[in-house]
Amino acid sequence: MTSTILVVTGEHNWTLQALHLAAAMARETGASLLLVEMVRVGHVEYLGAGVREALLPYERLQALRDYADTIDGYGIAIAVAPFEYSDYTGGLLSATEQSEALAVFAPAPRGLRPLAAARLWWLRRALRRPLYTLGDGDGAAVWSLEQPAAGVRPPATVTFHS
Repeated sequence: MTSTILVVTGEHNWTLQALHLAAAMARETGASLLLVEMVRVGHVEYLGAGVREALLPYERLQALRDYADTIDGYGIAIAVAPFEYSDYTGGLLSATEQSEALAVFAPAPRGLRPLAAARLWWLRRALRRPLYTLGDGDGAAVWSLEQPAAGVRPPATVTFHS
């Protein structure tokens, strides 16, 4: 099974920046990308049921196609999928767990400043993997492959530093 890096769409310029960083990371680590369009549902019972399932507007479908075309030159596999949620933080956690992502690029939760900061703090702890929001608190988006000792088989995992 191949490793996956999850990229959640957001504002256009933010998404392009996240895609380029994630694609470079994926190329370096041999991972694939999963580009997710978060789709809000009105009631929890509608999650995954296909009830009242609305098609994405043409503009969003075109944007997703443009995003996929943007990283075509990186030579990595990409999948595009919608993901339904009723609560952004919970939806992001579910998408990450279901995709078994190595790292996540996603817009930070919104809301009142103290509440949004608390949600982001909790989300980082709950994910247990690097979360890149491309905000001030992220630090540099750097990672390094673990270096094996002489004569030891290289590890199958990658260590990310945020």
